[in-house]
Amino acid sequence: MNALKIILMILFICCCVFEITAQQIPADTIITLEQSDCFFTCPAYVVTISADGLVTFEGKANVKVLGKAQSRISVEKVQTLVAAFLKIKFFSLRDHYNSAADGCKIHDGDTSSTITSIVIGGRSKSVNHYHGCFPKKKHLLDSLISLEEQIDNAVNSDQWIK
Repeated sequence: MNALKIILMILFICCCVFEITAQQIPADTIITLEQSDCFFTCPAYVVTISADGLVTFEGKANVKVLGKAQSRISVEKVQTLVAAFLKIKFFSLRDHYNSAADGCKIHDGDTSSTITSIVIGGRSKSVNHYHGCFPKKKHLLDSLISLEEQIDNAVNSDQWIK
């Protein structure tokens, strides 16, 4: 009976350790969100988030803070962002959404683009999303747009933009 209790306790401890390890973020993880300018009116900036929660903002044009600024977010927020990338199957998305070949009907020629990128576990992927791309299929870009917003919200980009 004691042997069974010991085995169960060992299994429980191993499961807990595995769960914690599975939630850890690879040290090479970098999330990047880059917003481009649009004929001198749209905020242009790059936000980079590292695995440890270090946030670097680089204002390029039409933002409150030009140049670099840094802050920090919790590792839990980084984990939430990584989970959001996985949830939308980011690595399966097209590399760009900016033309009819990508499923877009272009309606607006004066709009910014967002380049969303992740490096994690030795893999990397970037998606260039032109905001003048209105999809032929309803809701085609909803999950990508939501991810872009989640990144901006997680780091509170507005503190440097408005």
